[in-house]
Amino acid sequence: MMGSPGDPLPSAMAAYTGNNTGNVSRGNGVVTDSTALLEQQLAAKEAQLAKLAGTLQHYRDWAAQVQARYQLHNPDAARPARRIYVGGLPPDTVDVELRQFVNELMVKTGGCAATGWPIASCKIYPDKSYAFLEFRSVEEATNCMAFDGAGFKDSYLRIRRPNNYDPSFALFLGPSEPDPTMNLESLDIVKTIVQDSPHKLFLGGLPCDWTEDQVKDLLHPYGLLKAFNLVMDKHTGNSKGYAFCELADVGNTEYVIQNLNGKQVGNKFLTVKRALQPSTAF
Repeated sequence: MMGSPGDPLPSAMAAYTGNNTGNVSRGNGVVTDSTALLEQQLAAKEAQLAKLAGTLQHYRDWAAQVQARYQLHNPDAARPARRIYVGGLPPDTVDVELRQFVNELMVKTGGCAATGWPIASCKIYPDKSYAFLEFRSVEEATNCMAFDGAGFKDSYLRIRRPNNYDPSFALFLGPSEPDPTMNLESLDIVKTIVQDSPHKLFLGGLPCDWTEDQVKDLLHPYGLLKAFNLVMDKHTGNSKGYAFCELADVGNTEYVIQNLNGKQVGNKFLTVKRALQPSTAF
């Protein structure tokens, strides 16, 4: 019978249970030790981040002093560096909604240099579909440049420096490139400046009455666009019949050329090729 005197089973079970309990205890100890180690590592990282934040603020304060001193001698140089041209606005755009849209983008992406809304003023020219934004700092104006090609209502914004922006003067006032740590991943952005690269495509033979959306629809089957620019005639407002683009997946570049080059569109035939042809060695 189980449990009778001299039966080895109960003692064996007791030994197993005791050993198992010990294993559990030791397991809990391992978990506790691991948790403590993670907490120490997190605390060390937080201290490191706090130190970096302090260093960043130190350099920001120093830069602000340099900028203030420079502006005393060149008071007119600062304003162009704080202003941004915004083109491609839908005709019904009002300053309040554009201002709110860009302000919220700046906060959402980490483009603000301080608390509060970064835009100091907004002036829209509805008859020409563009506006000028003035920011409270050069750093924030520069960060706004990262939104070139951002989707706004049914359009894509063209973000540029004003014509009177002088890079040599602005160099003393703040960064010339947007903060690389800005979080742009969640934004609908198709850059409107197509940088020169082996993957830059030229699309010629487009109907001059086609809109950006119509050309983009032509390219849609080949994947997302990284950058796109339909070249416009400033006098007529229509396109000049050609565009430049780069695909997000550059592996599809050759596929676009093979499928669209020579394709008939209306009474025209498309010319699709790499914008920069490889140089020939002699």
